[in-house]
Amino acid sequence: MLLCTTAWGQQQTYQYPFQNPKLDTEKRIDNLLQLMTLDEKIQALSTNPSVPRLGVKGTGHVEGLHGLALGGPANWGGKGKDPVPTTTFPQAYGLGETWDTELLQKVAAIEGLETRYAYQHYNRGGLVVRAPNADLARDPRW
Repeated sequence: MLLCTTAWGQQQTYQYPFQNPKLDTEKRIDNLLQLMTLDEKIQALSTNPSVPRLGVKGTGHVEGLHGLALGGPANWGGKGKDPVPTTTFPQAYGLGETWDTELLQKVAAIEGLETRYAYQHYNRGGLVVRAPNADLARDPRW
């Protein structure tokens, strides 16, 4: 019991102030920017920035319809990595033009399940999924 109480009472230490979630967001951002090199700041403007030197992982965003493309079977973004088998769906316009909201809910549920699975079991991808913009395709003007 004493060990549990002692461990509970210890505060977590952080290598850098920006890692401390209890600090104000502005202070954390300022600290991170001060620590980053110019090249790291430029790289942060890309689609999946990371700063490995500071322990900052990328956002891990994926494109959902094409088998979680930035790490799925197409391996478009996972250079040098084994692909994770995922489901490929028709393009957003095709799905939207079905006007089948239940189908779109199922597609979204499968994308979410596969994304979480790949993230948790393969340490790949991320939890930000660019999924179908079906509303655009459901507008009769298109």
